Amino acid sequence: MQLKEIFEYIEKIGFLIFSTIENGCVHSRIAHFYACDDEGLYLRTMFIKPFYRQMIKTGNLAVCGMYPSTQISGSDENGVPHFEPGFTIRVTGDVRELPEDEIRKKAETNEQFKVALFDMKKYPATRNFIMYRGKGEIYDFDYEMVNRDHKLLRTRFAFGGAEYNPPGNTIIKERCTGCGDCFDVCTFKAIRPGNPYTMIGERCDECGSCVLVCPEDAIMQPGTI
Repeated sequence: MQLKEIFEYIEKIGFLIFSTIENGCVHSRIAHFYACDDEGLYLRTMFIKPFYRQMIKTGNLAVCGMYPSTQISGSDENGVPHFEPGFTIRVTGDVRELPEDEIRKKAETNEQFKVALFDMKKYPATRNFIMYRGKGEIYDFDYEMVNRDHKLLRTRFAFGGAEYNPPGNTIIKERCTGCGDCFDVCTFKAIRPGNPYTMIGERCDECGSCVLVCPEDAIMQPGTI
């Protein structure tokens, strides 16, 4: 997945949750990426804010958001909430501050940077950052299976030299006896029958049901993204 495609998902959401760490405590706020190019994703803040100091100190940032709505539109008789089909996105990466001259140069060929020029003039404390390396996931959900015959489609991505682990649990083929217990309990249609059974990672929610029922301890849980 290219950065341009990732940014299209981000623009659909608009404002996202941006999180940093200070003294072992997570700090979050609502913000947005205002631009994108082949080098990364761009954001801005003011140098007097804790957000600025935290990014300067750690060089790290985590971002997440949801589309089209965070609202729960009712629930079933068991209290299970209903979400209309949509997606979430999460990105974790490395950031660095950009000099003003670099932003002005980018604005000459990319209109997305004009808003940064406006803010730099109106609010002199404005500073710009780029997430130049990162990894994340588009978590496309349709829990009621309105538009397809399975609940999830997870797409992971990386840019700037970062790497990611594929999504989902893994069935260890040497241990699988083909009993089918995992297939029976999977509500995400993420397991394919066979000899051995196999996992469709992009459909797997990593809920753990298959792990609990496997009599051969043949299902390996994933690492971090």
